[in-house]
Amino acid sequence: MQIQEAYLHVLDAVSDVKLLSERPMILDVDIEEYAQKHIEGFFEHLDIVKLDHHQVTRFTDLSADFKEITLQMADAFFEVMQKTEEIKPCDLMCLKFEREGRSYIGFLKLNFRTSFAHAVAVEDQLIINKIVRQVTTLPYKSQKVEEAILFDLSGGRVLVKDKMVTVDGGKSKYIAEHVLGVSGFTLTEKRKIDLVAKTAEKVIEKYEDQSMVKVAGVKHLITSHLDERGALDVNTFVKQCFDSAPVQEAYEKALEEKGLALEAIEINENQSKKLKRTQKIKTASGVEIILPFEYVSREENLEIINHPDGTVSIALKNLGALL
Repeated sequence: MQIQEAYLHVLDAVSDVKLLSERPMILDVDIEEYAQKHIEGFFEHLDIVKLDHHQVTRFTDLSADFKEITLQMADAFFEVMQKTEEIKPCDLMCLKFEREGRSYIGFLKLNFRTSFAHAVAVEDQLIINKIVRQVTTLPYKSQKVEEAILFDLSGGRVLVKDKMVTVDGGKSKYIAEHVLGVSGFTLTEKRKIDLVAKTAEKVIEKYEDQSMVKVAGVKHLITSHLDERGALDVNTFVKQCFDSAPVQEAYEKALEEKGLALEAIEINENQSKKLKRTQKIKTASGVEIILPFEYVSREENLEIINHPDGTVSIALKNLGALL
């Protein structure tokens, strides 16, 4: 990764402070590593909204002077921050960089965090060491950025890590709606994957036998597609999940009602590592069993026995050798 230009703007609507940098930052080795860590961390998130640039009604001309773009972005953030107390004060780190052969413009919202440090005071010619509260320190480089925007200049996409807040009396994803001017409901890749799985689960419970086994099979199929291909083609997935045309139609209709189009869901290798791969079984006696989707998806591995007295026994088979 190569960072070509960087600006830092201070935005604190609580204190009515907006300090806009007039010159780019000088990046030494440590600061450049800090910025790179946060950029790489962004690409590991699953809760990112992927937009086409034509969906964005503001910041449509990214060929303009980079400094001017950063000033406009800082103004846009500060404007919405003044309308709600739910958006944290921050330093807005604005970066122009290249990564894996693609050009990006990024805006990372580094929210202020509370930390504590020692302070040395002298009273009556005596040294007194104290602990003081600091509220303007930035996230550690190992922490994840909570909100951010990346414009992929090479691919015409906009990647957004957003937050739901109350603005003008209504809940909204404030970056997409108020900063970028995106209209309509947007879903993160994580939310899309969850909807595909949970909707399938409800359809299975209604139409299929051995629902636990079938649900585990569906979830294993989802992770397998995403691991092997980096994408889940929902249209193909529907046909693989259900043999019956009426059940396929019921599933597709349920997805559409939840706002999920039958299109591909794409994630990268780092995001794939964060996918859930196990199913938890909980009983009234307090026993919890965690099993991989792949194991539960085979009927010969799991047997659930319902007894006349209302109790349940679970038999686990084909476990292999104990480790």
